[in-house]
Amino acid sequence: MNDNKSKNRNLIEGIFIYAIGSFGTKILTFLIVPLYTYYISTSDMGVYDLLLSTVNLLTPIVTLQISDAAYRWIIREEDASDIYIRATLQVLFFNSIIAALLIFVVNLVKPFQYCFYFVLLLLTSRTLATIQKLLRGVKNQKAFAFSSILYTVVFLILNVIQICVLKMGVRSLFSSAIIANIIACIFIFIIEPKLRVDLLKKPNIAIIKEMLAYSAPLVPNQLNWWVINSADRYIVSYFLGSSANGILAIAHKFPTMLQVVLGLFNSSWQDVSIADTEADPGKYYTEVFKKLYKISFGILFFLIPFTNIFIWLVMSEDYKISAEYVPFFYLGTVFQGFSSFYGVGYLRNKQTKKAFSTSIYGAVVNAVISIILINFIGLQAAAVATFIGFLVMWMIREKQNRKELNIQYDKLEFWVMFTISLAICIAANMLSFAGNIILMIVGGLLFIIANRDIILLVLGKVKQKLIKK
Repeated sequence: MNDNKSKNRNLIEGIFIYAIGSFGTKILTFLIVPLYTYYISTSDMGVYDLLLSTVNLLTPIVTLQISDAAYRWIIREEDASDIYIRATLQVLFFNSIIAALLIFVVNLVKPFQYCFYFVLLLLTSRTLATIQKLLRGVKNQKAFAFSSILYTVVFLILNVIQICVLKMGVRSLFSSAIIANIIACIFIFIIEPKLRVDLLKKPNIAIIKEMLAYSAPLVPNQLNWWVINSADRYIVSYFLGSSANGILAIAHKFPTMLQVVLGLFNSSWQDVSIADTEADPGKYYTEVFKKLYKISFGILFFLIPFTNIFIWLVMSEDYKISAEYVPFFYLGTVFQGFSSFYGVGYLRNKQTKKAFSTSIYGAVVNAVISIILINFIGLQAAAVATFIGFLVMWMIREKQNRKELNIQYDKLEFWVMFTISLAICIAANMLSFAGNIILMIVGGLLFIIANRDIILLVLGKVKQKLIKK
């Protein structure tokens, strides 16, 4: 029991630290989205979003996900952290050079817009993501949090200057991100001495092979996650054009915020669960998952109609239609969070090949549904396909990890809350502005009812703290 209390404390502390670095910064980045809709056309936004999706596609190929292996080893074998950090950075440096050369060759054969920006964004963003993962491995979450804040502050300041003052358009999105990535990387290397390893030292091939044996199966797994999250951009661009993809890009921004919230939890959850060596953690895992699905579905009850109202009030006329596609993206994001939760079962036991086998089903389902439905329901096909893809992935992972995680959740309660969420997704698109206000109020009440135990617990803790003070 005391051990579970310790895990809960570590989980909450981790969420809090990641929230400082990610949630606050993502909120600031999110708040600038309306600015894009007034200064950047739907067509330019579509081109930018497509290149950004390509960066995410190439990420696992360039990095080979080796930082995941380093993280797994470092968090359990702290004394040997420099060996794994050096191997990770050496692989990243070598692969980055190869990737840059190949992209420039491709550009010579078939030129594409913003090639130079694209290469710099790919290399700098992947470097930052890798060393931030290493920071988590050496348990310097505070530096992780501050580097994220620094990145966001630089990115937002440059965005405002370049978009509003210099009128640089979509190029400002590239240059702001590149400069912010570089500054954040420099800060991390200054603040964390463990990352300042000698890259010129002869590579330890045996260690690199061992790490790649763990991380290599995560590459196709990440590619499948990319298919579910991003392949619809290419399908939409091909069938409906870049302007439609620009609208889809804005629709994606809202679920991304929910994804950040769930990501805070899952980052901390990985730290706790992977470091945990308990043979049968089922009771604790059941307790945590129950809280996760009740809060996740409950948030949707309120968030879906609220987002519709926000878009109708704030966005420019060209982008208001994006409200129609947000609800099912939200639902897909929730099941993406559930899939990540169950994914720790593979990481705990180094069964990363199974992570790939589950994600490929979700990827195939997503792509097939998008292609079949896009000529019938347009952009809505991308949202529905994303939702169903993650639903399928979670259902498979839940079945595969029953023995490992031993989670015994209330299936009736789970599927009732899911059905209510699905009904709200449909209702929000059918109702008027006034109808969504009523739906938002009802959804807020349903959230409170569904999570009353958690709310009362939190209020009780706050009351105890106030009394002590």
